[in-house]
Amino acid sequence: MKKYILALGVCCMAGAMPLFAQESNSELTEAQRELQGYMDEGLVKFKSDNDKFSFRVGGRVAIDGAHYIDDYTDRGSGAKFSAARIRIISKIGSKVDMKLDVDFASKNWLKDAYLRWHTNKNGFLRVGNFAEPFSAENIQSTMDYPFINKSATVAALGTGRAIGVSYRYYHKYFWAEGGVFSQKFSNPTEVVKGGDMGYALSARLLGRVSGDDWAFHAGGSVNYGRPDANGFTNGSDDYNRTVTLSSNLESCVDNTKFLNATINNVKTGLKFGAEVMASYKKVYVKGEWLHADYVRERDWDYNFTSSLGTLLSTMFPTLSAYQGLMGVDQDAKFYGYTVEAGFMILGKNYRYNSVDALMNRPKGKSLEVVARFNHTDLNDIMAGHMFYGGKFYSSTLHQSFGVADQSVIGGKADTFTFGVNYYVTDNIVARLNYSYQKLNQEYTKEFMLDKNLHSIQARVAFEF
Repeated sequence: MKKYILALGVCCMAGAMPLFAQESNSELTEAQRELQGYMDEGLVKFKSDNDKFSFRVGGRVAIDGAHYIDDYTDRGSGAKFSAARIRIISKIGSKVDMKLDVDFASKNWLKDAYLRWHTNKNGFLRVGNFAEPFSAENIQSTMDYPFINKSATVAALGTGRAIGVSYRYYHKYFWAEGGVFSQKFSNPTEVVKGGDMGYALSARLLGRVSGDDWAFHAGGSVNYGRPDANGFTNGSDDYNRTVTLSSNLESCVDNTKFLNATINNVKTGLKFGAEVMASYKKVYVKGEWLHADYVRERDWDYNFTSSLGTLLSTMFPTLSAYQGLMGVDQDAKFYGYTVEAGFMILGKNYRYNSVDALMNRPKGKSLEVVARFNHTDLNDIMAGHMFYGGKFYSSTLHQSFGVADQSVIGGKADTFTFGVNYYVTDNIVARLNYSYQKLNQEYTKEFMLDKNLHSIQARVAFEF
């Protein structure tokens, strides 16, 4: 793994050299001032005499514990390290900086690895591995997010990190970031299945206003793409692309996927969402809604040819008749939404981060209470069809031939989460969460008897 880290570091430094040669002294942008403050607080840091080059070595550790009160399926209570990160952040000249962040507590150990070029006072270009601009909750750091776990909706429908390039523009009244992305490069040792990699076009757009002790923004996100191929099937990589949407219901230790939907034959996917965020002094509220639509396309020529010579082909001897039996390809659609709020019992007012369009982490000696409701629906069931043996059929004829429809059974859940956070210092936080999940898996044999789930979870996290 060390050779991958070294190679990434060398590439980042080498890629910055052409930009470094063109740099000129200028006033720091807001994003650069934010970075400079972080660099100055570092315990292990270096700065050149002319202030053209500097770097900081830092890290993050998070320790989680959980006790589960189960309904039918047994979950494993316990504790674990959820983060053990080492990061290097470097300033190269007056316009370029870089970040390399790896996590030794996760099999997906590569987090952020990117170069950032500040093109003007309100924008920067970024290239490397980082979070796709989609949804406020999706892109917010787990260190800053006021709950121990992201919601089930973001776990299932979020985008995560990928290799790509994006441009961000942050203005007093407008915020936008858009980019193009390819491989999910979280674990370079993972076996590549072959075939063309997928791609995604992702963007987040907001309008906003703010004052000394308040802020408000509203907008949305969109993500359009094509998933990775699963190698080659029948000589083609066009029809075997699969998307899996899942959630462990906001669990920090046990990873049982109570919500799990698999969509086969995916051609393209479109995700979009809306978000609203507001803060006033010691109160903040946020709401998000996400929707996903997957276009499916089967390999009709191959499937029909494979049916020739069977009983099915005697009744449906032509391609059009075969397609009529199987039914046209249907889009698979899923959605979820979240409403959350926080109140600062001790400490200063909430502060809005205009560079990231998120709420800042509270300062040290702050005591905060938070609450969140989430609804996630990973079922896409074709109306009027019959259910038998774990699948849906459009008629008894289809059931007799074993021809199921394209319904997806992933389950749905409502989750209520209440939390207390104490920020010991600016860089040390203790969190305590209670969650209740009302699960509906009426069509899934594995979790059919699970209805009401409870958990008490705690986290201590610090960074340096």
